[in-house]
Amino acid sequence: MRQCSAILLIAVVSLFATSCIRSSMVVEVKKDGSGSILSRYYFSPQMLALIDQLGALPQLEGAGQQGPDLGMIKELAKPDKESLEADEKNLGEGVRYVKHEAGKDADGWEGYVVTYEFDDISKVHINQKSVPGKAKELAESAGEDLEANKGGQVTFSKEGDVLTIHTTLAEGSMDEFVDQDQLDQAKQMGMKPSQAIQMAAGMSDGMRVGMFVRIDGGIAETNAEHVTGNLIILTEADVTKVLSDPDFAQFVDRVADDPDGIEDGEIQELFGKLEAMTLETSDTVTVRFQ
Repeated sequence: MRQCSAILLIAVVSLFATSCIRSSMVVEVKKDGSGSILSRYYFSPQMLALIDQLGALPQLEGAGQQGPDLGMIKELAKPDKESLEADEKNLGEGVRYVKHEAGKDADGWEGYVVTYEFDDISKVHINQKSVPGKAKELAESAGEDLEANKGGQVTFSKEGDVLTIHTTLAEGSMDEFVDQDQLDQAKQMGMKPSQAIQMAAGMSDGMRVGMFVRIDGGIAETNAEHVTGNLIILTEADVTKVLSDPDFAQFVDRVADDPDGIEDGEIQELFGKLEAMTLETSDTVTVRFQ
């Protein structure tokens, strides 16, 4: 029973540490290739309250070596300037920290907005290592290894007045929504993968994620699938609704039972059907500036 409690604690903390966050990133690109990166990160007040409660509990046997640093989770909502400046190199060569502002969103989620600037969009890259503040240290404290190519990545190239966005977000989106370690923990407790996903959905209420590219001055021409004005949507999702979708749950069980049986394009097809998710399925998006 004690070991089961330890496993449950690890699962709950891991789910809250990774799921109760609202995050969005907007990369704004000017015609000369310079621009800015504006990222917003907000954390569920329920998550922060739960972390306080868990931090007051006696350490459970077996949880110390695998669970994340609870104090560090609290620090994520209030990063210091030094930790955000250290993120410059994770966003690309020449990217520089400008400012950050702490506060709450309209729903009372606590967090901050951080702004970076760059002179050459071709040197900017967004991937798992681009997570903010002390998130990398938190992942390491939980035994996670943030691989740059896991979860998808975005890079850029530019020639004249044409910007090309290279993205593997469609391929990596499954990694963003399904954590193999959490599924393995669920199996230890006799749960199907889809049941673990439903538990995650309950713990991710209010979570939204998004990645966007804004074209300064307007778009003359583009092959992007999802465009609003001068804003290109690479990915946007209401995570709770995605995790609660029956098609998603069924697909997760298929992947768990026969990962090699999933054919090329099936993941993109799945995400294309989910009403709660907008996803650029092409790996190359071109944009001509006005």
